[in-house]
Amino acid sequence: MAIQFNFVSSMLILLLLTISSAKAQEAGGGGGGGGGGGGVIDVVAKFGAKADEKTDLSKPLLDAWKEACASTSPAKIVIPKGIYFLSTATLDGPCKAPIELQVEGTVKAPADPGAFKEPKWVAFNRIENFKLSGAGVFDGQGTSAYKREGCEKHNFCGSLPIVSSFLIEKL
Repeated sequence: MAIQFNFVSSMLILLLLTISSAKAQEAGGGGGGGGGGGGVIDVVAKFGAKADEKTDLSKPLLDAWKEACASTSPAKIVIPKGIYFLSTATLDGPCKAPIELQVEGTVKAPADPGAFKEPKWVAFNRIENFKLSGAGVFDGQGTSAYKREGCEKHNFCGSLPIVSSFLIEKL
């Protein structure tokens, strides 16, 4: 009888520990020192991004991307409400776990298309299990870009950067 009681007690304790651990991970406690990372990464709160329309979002976004992409747990990068300036960004994979970019604010390109050194503004490369979400906007500043000589008369303006590009390796 004592052996059966100890077995049942041990199983009950194990069950409670499992439930407790799962609840902690749901609440965001799973990204601690175990190297798993994951969870929600706010580019303003964690990496100092500023919604002032002039401070470049590139470094905070790339730092958040690097952390999220290295995580072995699903991660979400959040760009909160506000207007952010983004000079350029190339978000590369492969990532170790699913990754989501949730844009709630407006991300604006440089108003001068001559500021681009490459023919892209935002690029997503070699990423599996990627989700782009949110009610935000990528504003490529098309109105100012199309004022460039010759662009208003053509359907394609080859010298302008594209708003986003995807390199798809696997479907």
